[in-house]
Amino acid sequence: MRHKKTENRGRPSEKPLTIVKKFTREYDDSIWHYDLDKFPNGPYLVEFTDPTYDKLEKLYNKLEKLQTPKYHENGRKKRTTKVDKIKMETTERAYWKEHYKHFPEDKPKKRGRKPKSHV
Repeated sequence: MRHKKTENRGRPSEKPLTIVKKFTREYDDSIWHYDLDKFPNGPYLVEFTDPTYDKLEKLYNKLEKLQTPKYHENGRKKRTTKVDKIKMETTERAYWKEHYKHFPEDKPKKRGRKPKSHV
């Protein structure tokens, strides 16, 4: 049978509690950034220090930057030109090439009929 804890024994502390809202935790392969005001449930940013995925991450960020729409000063959306579309396609192709280099199991299976052999 357990009793409920009703009060703390001893003299109460005079220091006010200071809650740390912003901090980082460093692990062997990543750095986790926490800001409890921005995102109270967990880290808002995780940086991987593993150099094998640096190129993949750079390509992903470049692709995201290219895909976000650009705006004029008056607030109207800028037109996506043919050159922008070509940049997006080449960056996406390079991203998936690098992705499949690191994760070959993600590569989609080839569909269709097998070519006939001439025997």
